[in-house]
Amino acid sequence: MKLNDLRVGIIHSLIGKNDGVSIVIDQTVEAMSEHLDINIGNFFFLAAHSSPRFNAQTNDVFWHKSEAHKTILNNFNNPDTEGLDELIHENALYAKKVIQEWVDENDIDLIIAHNTSHPYNFITAVGLGYYIEELRAEGIIWPKLMVWWHDSYFERDIFSNPNEVIQKYLKYLPGVTFVNSIAFINKQQIDLGKRLFEELNASKLEKFFKLRTTVVPNTCEIPWDWEEINPETEELVCPAQDNYNDSFMKDIGLVQQVESRGFTMDETVILLQHTRVVPRKKIELAIDLAFELEKKFTKNREKKCVAVIVSGHSGDEQNQYLNNLYVHYTELCKANPDSNVVLIFGEHNILSHRDIIVDRKFYKFAEVPSIVAAHGGLGTYFSDVEGFGNNLLEMMSYGLPAVINKYEVYKQEIEQYGFDLPAIDGGGVTEELVDSAYRLLTDIPYRNKVVMHNLKVLKEKLDHKIIADKLEPIIKSMYMREL
Repeated sequence: MKLNDLRVGIIHSLIGKNDGVSIVIDQTVEAMSEHLDINIGNFFFLAAHSSPRFNAQTNDVFWHKSEAHKTILNNFNNPDTEGLDELIHENALYAKKVIQEWVDENDIDLIIAHNTSHPYNFITAVGLGYYIEELRAEGIIWPKLMVWWHDSYFERDIFSNPNEVIQKYLKYLPGVTFVNSIAFINKQQIDLGKRLFEELNASKLEKFFKLRTTVVPNTCEIPWDWEEINPETEELVCPAQDNYNDSFMKDIGLVQQVESRGFTMDETVILLQHTRVVPRKKIELAIDLAFELEKKFTKNREKKCVAVIVSGHSGDEQNQYLNNLYVHYTELCKANPDSNVVLIFGEHNILSHRDIIVDRKFYKFAEVPSIVAAHGGLGTYFSDVEGFGNNLLEMMSYGLPAVINKYEVYKQEIEQYGFDLPAIDGGGVTEELVDSAYRLLTDIPYRNKVVMHNLKVLKEKLDHKIIADKLEPIIKSMYMREL
């Protein structure tokens, strides 16, 4: 079978949204279309929610925040399992039916299922598992199944003690007994996958991991003409802006907050936290940095208002975290009564795409780093756990320098590329980090060199073509070689 004839079906809770998995899905489609010559019309999508796109089908059974999924997550470790088995089985049977009809209707050759190793997609994983398991039992080897392992219950302490009902279904997360290939997003996950194969007595383990698995790092295209810029320029290096985004700062409420404190936007320093609002992102450290930077500017006799903008949405994992951040910010304001630090959550004005609904204007999530870069701002990325670092790459691709925490995957897999990213290594904000952040905000020639360096590394080491190069051999193996 020719690769460019493949009809590819992609399954996830969300398609075309702001989460990291949605971003990877779109990157994958782009890479497979451009570099493997698969026609864009040969991609089909199945999700709970999708942005408007060709060949997309939706059904709420795949929604990771449905009542059924909430019940599963709340009772994952609960020894009282009454009703849990029936809940999982009945919903999974329905998911199986939807998947089967979708495959048949679209003549799908290859299913790529994203994050079915994670309990947040429990019903999707089990329903897909039922479907493929039934086909294989009947001797049907089509369609092939690739699972994309972004995260898993192995990697989260809160899922370390599953009850007996949950254990019964874990063989379907992601379904190692019948998957045809696995794409991991970091090397550490390979050992977790091997461990799971061994626990489930999967055969041909060594051959499978040699021929049918790969590590596909997060990648990033650079969507502007940065290479045309004179590297010696003393003007701020950033993407050109258009009229649509001119009102962003006003619409998210930042202009009003700044002016109410007696400042102008030119007197405002912006820190962008370009992530969802979940505890592992350690957004409290970005707030801490804002207060420390304000003190640094004041010490240097520069009166500044410092704003933290959080561009991602809240409520995905622990709803109380948003409130915790407000509490943390309020306590710092009380401890520093003369401070002028502003905290803005932009989720009510940011979507995966530009839109105007009634009289409200919405801004594209991916473009927010560009807006902040044009203002001379700075990205923050203090995560203690990441699968790779999609939003970090996205900030750098739009010319926004960033300060980070060296989380484990960063140290093992990203640091080697040589990005220029001032960092802490666990713990809190340090004086050295504050000094580095301050220099990026005030020394434009230095900032430009950092920005241009990071763009060069992105292009050379993490271009989307890597996705196609990684996927092509394992897809060929699925269709042309028996294990």
